Amino acid sequence: MLRFRRRLTCFTGIGNPEPKYAGTRHNVGLIILDLLKNRFDAEQIHPYKVSSLSPAKYCQISSQLVMIRSDGDYMNLSGKTVVPMWNRLPHRDHVTHVVLHDELSLPLGKMQLRKPGTSLRGHNGLKSIQNCWRNDNFYRLSVGIGRPPQRDSTVVSDYVLSKFDERELEILQTKSFKTAWERIGHLVNNK
Repeated sequence: MLRFRRRLTCFTGIGNPEPKYAGTRHNVGLIILDLLKNRFDAEQIHPYKVSSLSPAKYCQISSQLVMIRSDGDYMNLSGKTVVPMWNRLPHRDHVTHVVLHDELSLPLGKMQLRKPGTSLRGHNGLKSIQNCWRNDNFYRLSVGIGRPPQRDSTVVSDYVLSKFDERELEILQTKSFKTAWERIGHLVNNK
């Protein structure tokens, strides 16, 4: 079981609008966020609520854990969706933010937790958050989706908007989730 420090931890999953883009590679941050929520809130007593601030949902599982699900607007506009909610968190200067997002440069299912200030790797959702937040003081939990063989922008766009097949979802639900749990455990217990 993870024990949180006294400061608030906010996990934010970013993706494209659902249900239209549910299950796509671009929405893998939301898939992993939901798996984490189910682990933290096994009894499902803390449902996501619709925010009046932005097209996102939030869930406060405890006084030390908040989850934000940015699925009401497009990935490239994540900052406009997420930052108004971050600004309303109590003691906002003492919140550890972790953004869960898709990562083309990692193989399917591989996870990487990167510290604040590290490269955004060209990810437009992260760039949007950085621009709206006016800093990059947030962790990035990158979830590998692999990369298509061709680098053509149309091929890449079609790839990130394609749905995972059952085998790929199984990898995410087992290997990726286990690694995510280990990464965030290290983050929240040892900071």
